[in-house]
Parts: sequence; C-alpha cells; structure tokens
Amino acid sequence: MTQAELIGRLQYTNVRANATLADIRTHCETAARYGFQAVMLQPCWVELARSILGGTKVSVATAICYPMGGETVAMKTALAREVVRLGADEFDFQPNIGLLRSGLRREFLEEIRAIVEAADGRSTKSMSEFGFLNEEERVLAITLAEEGGVDYVKNSSGIGPGGSPATPEVIRFMRAHLTGKARIKASGQIRSYSQTLALIEAGAHLIGTSAAPAIADGQGVETSAY
Repeated sequence: MTQAELIGRLQYTNVRANATLADIRTHCETAARYGFQAVMLQPCWVELARSILGGTKVSVATAICYPMGGETVAMKTALAREVVRLGADEFDFQPNIGLLRSGLRREFLEEIRAIVEAADGRSTKSMSEFGFLNEEERVLAITLAEEGGVDYVKNSSGIGPGGSPATPEVIRFMRAHLTGKARIKASGQIRSYSQTLALIEAGAHLIGTSAAPAIADGQGVETSAY
C-alpha cells in the first residue's frame, strides 16, 4: 500500500470534550496538509471545519448520539438532519444497544433505518460497541445495521469498556458476518503504522484514529486517545 493509499483510509479524529477552537483549527489544517479522507469532530465544530476544508478533498465527519445512544428516534433523526444542515459529509452514530440486548430487534432496526433516511444521502456509520456485547449480540448489531442501510459498521466508538480496541481478529469477525453491502470502519486504540496495515489487511476500509499523522509517516505514538 502506498502512502497516498494509506492516507486515503485515515479519518483524523479529535472528539475530546476539552478541545478548543484553536485545537480544531490546527487539526483541520493538519488534515488538509496530509490529505486525509476526513476529519472526525464533535458536531459543534462542523461549520468551522467546513470553512477551513472547503476546496480540499478532506471530508467533514462528525458523530451523534454517542457514547450512550439512548436518545429517542425523534432526537436522533433531528440530530442527523442538523449535522447535515451544518455541512457534515458523513456521520457516525450510536444505535440503541439497550434495545438490541433486550431482544427488541425490530425496534433496533427501525431506528437505524430512520437515521439513515434522515442522513439524506450522507454516509452513515453505526458504532457497534462490541465491548458491551457477547458474540451473538455482536453479529446482530452489525448485520441489522447493514440491513438498515448504513454505509459502514464500526466495532466501537473507542469509548466503550476497555476502549473496545480494534484488532485484526475483530475485523475478520465482522467481515465474516457481513454481506459486503456495508463496509467496515475500525476504531479504538489504533496508534501505529503496523497496526493500521494489519487492520486494513484484515478487511477494514476506514481507520478512525487520533494518531493519523504519525501513522501516515510510518510511525507509532504512545497515547491513550481514540
């Protein structure tokens, strides 16, 4: 894989609650310099990112309804429409895994379908939070999300139990249970170049990480961040 191909797989993430406007500006400028696939930011920074990254190939991505995912369907669809209005090209969202674990599969699926519809054609990614789920629940979380029309499924938001780290084994598990309609985004404790290549080889199409510059440079970093 060439450096350019690798960079095109990286979503450069800063969803820290204490990130400042200056932090986000620097983050976006760095993303533009490298040409990452996207920046991943909290919704409040979408308009700023759009103003900085306009004219570049870097997409503006955000996340809604995380890390809990307990909002009502009406709340979630309203958030989806709002980030689209603000200029997000794509967004990740937290489905209601409480519904899934309660055996309410139809309700879980219908929520996902409603969010995908509210995205109005923007790319959507469902955060599965594998750290909370057993094997059967993991399969349901990703297969129902794919059935619901998401573009990507994720192993986690990176915030679940133990950080729900992305590993090649987890990605291969996901790939084995998906039909190919939905792609895979890996996230959670992705910190090095070699780790990133292993995840892509296992089947990940996108990599969400706060260590994107170091990874693009073929290095690794010591960090506890996403």
